[in-house]
Amino acid sequence: METIEVKGANGERLLYDGATVAKFRHNGMDEAARNPVSTYREIRVTHKPAKRGRPGHYEVLLAMASFMSLTVEETEKPRLDAFVAALERSKA
Repeated sequence: METIEVKGANGERLLYDGATVAKFRHNGMDEAARNPVSTYREIRVTHKPAKRGRPGHYEVLLAMASFMSLTVEETEKPRLDAFVAALERSKA
């Protein structure tokens, strides 16, 4: 089983382990939510381009048994793409 971790801009992260998706806060110290992959409904990724000296980022909204959100820096885009692809494969 593949494990994919997407690190957020503010110390949060999403972890996909093939069976569940978990959200951690405080640099991985606090598990905020864990949902089975079978409850996956939809993921929305919105790109926010850089402006006024602030770097560009992606806003992620994940709908499962609960909603999870994460702000991801542009450098994490390859992992984010792998995360989305893994979730979409699980839905099929």
